[in-house]
Amino acid sequence: MSARLSPIPTSSVNSWYGMIILIDLILHKTRAYRHLLFNKLHIGSSIDKGILCQFILMHIVLDAFRISVSKSNKVDGDSSRSTLSTICNCSEVLGDALLGNIIFTAMLLLGVRYILKFSFDITRYREILLAVIISSYFKLFLLTMMVWEFPSSAIFIVETFVLSSNVVALRVVTRFPKAHCVGVCFMAHAAKHLTERWLMWTP
Repeated sequence: MSARLSPIPTSSVNSWYGMIILIDLILHKTRAYRHLLFNKLHIGSSIDKGILCQFILMHIVLDAFRISVSKSNKVDGDSSRSTLSTICNCSEVLGDALLGNIIFTAMLLLGVRYILKFSFDITRYREILLAVIISSYFKLFLLTMMVWEFPSSAIFIVETFVLSSNVVALRVVTRFPKAHCVGVCFMAHAAKHLTERWLMWTP
């Protein structure tokens, strides 16, 4: 009698498939971004505003963590600080991250409007914003700094990867040439970076 092969569990297939998609995203494969944005998140059909708000909130929190790491590298931490001082510092970091993201969003949408020549469509702009925020997933690697110690240059590497990932996502959603998407994303990131630098060095 020939031995019967047991079927591969569906969960294992899905996990392997998800891992392949993740690797392709890291490698900036256009097909992986198109699958994630159009097949999984259904961009182009309908977008849940709640999902967009959740991703925006997560994006701001991750930026706040990055800013706090940068500030702790610039100024040695004082373990004797009071609880009130800690709360004020957290509020200041969150405020800096919020303002930086407002500037980033404004410059991104202005670039889409005037560089890519997109007509004003709130639904279309919402799709572009969601695609760019989701493509910033590499910011999650900043959380490893809570466990392992990395040099400050690691933040620059993460931000560079986020920029290149945003370019791919914007190109997939808008179908515009790469040079145009690079210009839009670079302008938005540069404005955000300058804003955060100004806030960090302002007493």
